[in-house]
Amino acid sequence: MTDVASSYTDRVSVRIAPEDTPAPPPVLPTPGPMSLFVVLVAVCAGIGAALAFQATNPDTPIVILGGTVLSAAVFGIVGLYRYEWFLLGTLAIRPALDDLIADEFGTFQPSAILGILAILVTLLHLISLRTTGNWNRPTPLGLAFIGFFFFFVPSFITSVDRGVSQGAMFGIASVTLLYLACEQAMLRDREFVWKLLIASGIGMIVPIITGYVQFFWTGTLDEGGSGLVRIDGSFAHPNPFASYLVFSLLILVGIIPTLEVKQKLWIGIGAFMSGFIMIATFARGAWAAFLLGSLLMAYRVNKKFVWVILGGAMVAFAVVPGVGDRVGNLFATTGEGGGAKTDDSLAWRIGYWGKVWPLFWNNPVSGVGIDATKTLTVEAKDPHNSFLQPLIEGGIIGGIGFFILLFVASTAGIRVWRRLRRGDFDNRTRMLAVGALAGLFSIAAQLLTENVLLNTILWWYLNIALAYIAVLTWGPQPEPDPEPDLNRLQLPAAGDTVQRDLEGTQ
Repeated sequence: MTDVASSYTDRVSVRIAPEDTPAPPPVLPTPGPMSLFVVLVAVCAGIGAALAFQATNPDTPIVILGGTVLSAAVFGIVGLYRYEWFLLGTLAIRPALDDLIADEFGTFQPSAILGILAILVTLLHLISLRTTGNWNRPTPLGLAFIGFFFFFVPSFITSVDRGVSQGAMFGIASVTLLYLACEQAMLRDREFVWKLLIASGIGMIVPIITGYVQFFWTGTLDEGGSGLVRIDGSFAHPNPFASYLVFSLLILVGIIPTLEVKQKLWIGIGAFMSGFIMIATFARGAWAAFLLGSLLMAYRVNKKFVWVILGGAMVAFAVVPGVGDRVGNLFATTGEGGGAKTDDSLAWRIGYWGKVWPLFWNNPVSGVGIDATKTLTVEAKDPHNSFLQPLIEGGIIGGIGFFILLFVASTAGIRVWRRLRRGDFDNRTRMLAVGALAGLFSIAAQLLTENVLLNTILWWYLNIALAYIAVLTWGPQPEPDPEPDLNRLQLPAAGDTVQRDLEGTQ
């Protein structure tokens, strides 16, 4: 009897794709004479500003001013030729500039100089990408950032304090441009995110060391009347420092499982040191945000860790000196000396929200002016609510820009979360995405009670996670490996075509 397979000969052709080879890096333009001319003009303007500032403030050392301007000029020239170096260097040094040498400079801060430099160099970089064909279409989140900036322009124009609003607009401009730069870099090469994280990790060194110096030697008593010594590192205030540490910690914890043993050890030590200083800031909003972010991460990675985290929080509450008092102070109505409480308790904040909300009706369309709330209140404080602030200071127009940005970012986060549940990513991408989402969620949890909206230094690092989530959602997706052919009898070499005769036998 003849087998059915022997009645014909089937010729099968299988083509195996050649092994993946890294794509050549894009050819980026080198600056021409016009770019160098712009730098020279900036240097001359900077030196002129330094001399003018020194003339009006004789106590400010001109050597420090001149050295800062010269360093900024050199850094700017490097950025025009090698923008990647500029971006990584900016992230590595920014946290060290907020409060270390404030006394010598007054309002002429190195952080402000770096922010203006970042705007100029990044803008030239993005223009060069556009004109040379290396520009990728922005994701919806990139477009939302651009809209976020322009929706606050009317607020600046009609501001009751144009000087204060000008500084805030420069901050928003730097955040928007640096986000676009991060997004463009990751659209070309998603793995660039790891270079950004390394630079950000280097940036944590000075604030952490400064925090330990303050904890053991130079800490000062909290002016809010809590009776505690609060740590602010190289930042201007403990609360933004704590928010920065919370976000950084969650990213670090997220990537630890993807590293080798030695790397895990070093990152683990850094995370532990950062966690201790984060507790020493005594920022209650940051503590709650870290707890929420950790629970989100544990739920996605291993649900059993939820109980470990809750247990650790209870131990910290019971054992670490000052934690219980600080939490109890949250609902206090009297100060340390028995008088009326004037610091940032929850009750005080709720009362302050009611006080600043009527300012919205001063100009419902474009607001009182970005960052101008503090100039209209006796307390001279921001609203301590990042949902009220864009409405009060930006009016309906600014509020629309902020809520569109929040909606688009939330949409990207939800889509990535769903893809994590489906197992669409490899382990390295999965853990980084979980850390990014946990970090962003922790910051979102602070929008209700903290001044996050204009915290420029925090946004510079949020940009990394936001751009990564946006690229995972809307960027080019790597092609999945082809399913193996069930009829294939032998795996051919890469790039070869194999033809086989399947002949039946009697």
